[in-house]
Amino acid sequence: MSDYIAALRQDLVEAAERERQHSPARRVARPLLPRSWSPLALLGTGAAVAGLLLLVVTLRAVSPPRTPEAPKVVGTYHLGSHPRDAAAAAGSLMIADYYGTVVRRSPASPQNPRQFKVRGQPTSIAADGDTIWVTTVAPLKDLNGSYLVQLDARTGQRLARVPLEGYASQVAVGAGGVWFAADLHSGGLARVDRRTRKRTAFVPKIAVEGLAVAGDSVWVRAGETVTQRDERGQVVHHVKGISGTLGEESQRTLLADAQGAWVVGQLDGLLYRIEGGRVVQRVKLSETAGVIARSGSNLWVSAGPTDGRHEIVRVNAEDGKVTGRVSVGLHIPQAIVPIGKQLWVITSAGELLRVSPE
Repeated sequence: MSDYIAALRQDLVEAAERERQHSPARRVARPLLPRSWSPLALLGTGAAVAGLLLLVVTLRAVSPPRTPEAPKVVGTYHLGSHPRDAAAAAGSLMIADYYGTVVRRSPASPQNPRQFKVRGQPTSIAADGDTIWVTTVAPLKDLNGSYLVQLDARTGQRLARVPLEGYASQVAVGAGGVWFAADLHSGGLARVDRRTRKRTAFVPKIAVEGLAVAGDSVWVRAGETVTQRDERGQVVHHVKGISGTLGEESQRTLLADAQGAWVVGQLDGLLYRIEGGRVVQRVKLSETAGVIARSGSNLWVSAGPTDGRHEIVRVNAEDGKVTGRVSVGLHIPQAIVPIGKQLWVITSAGELLRVSPE
């Protein structure tokens, strides 16, 4: 036993002497040289790296998603007109001007508008691919109350002009044709065939304060009730208890999709989600609210005024959470139109605001 201990002591002394003979730099660098690593050291290092990678993956999985940046106004343009409604068609912003024109503004050069003359005073506009449908109030000398006009959105060429009875105030495309709302005096909701320009459905004696179409459903609001109808105009659901509208700003207060509809409660500042004939969600925006649009997974709703200024509120359509706000000034937003990565806001004072969503 003593011989074994003596031999071990001698081995340690010789190893220490060899270590002393190496330079300090060599002694420092040795742990970094792969050839000097033992299998046990390599195994330990691999385990440590694997543990670090697992920690990073776990932290990414449990970390909350990045909060989107606040939207901001990045451009202001003066229309020099009296806008009533707006829509996106053929990659451009199409604005219905009450003084007898449809104004086309390209996102690439919004300061250079093109004007397309229409007979009468435009009241509402809807996109249909690369064309638009516009309801117009006829001049006083015209025996027809109003017209439904189809224009090529690129050139302004008139493709159709359909005389209508009464005062047509709103228009929407889908559910088998072009739907429009008549005035409250005659009352009614009608559909025109895109190809023949003939009326193919009519629902008389109903008030229409908001109109939207998606899939095979037509959505109408009046007072505190929102009605879902099929493409024949027959009632599918009545939903009551929805806050009322504030007047002409109700033009864009309904937004329909394949599963249901979003409805802006203008008087109470709530955003309602309707599915299956009932309200399934309410989102508080402000004291009052205005118009709505959608871009991807985001809803954009005007709200206010707060301290005299109006806002555009961004809402996640998946969970209904408010994710951002941007002030757009003193004037009432008439329409919100997403085009590409930009958001365009048209105000009652004839302003065109470009908003960067993030």
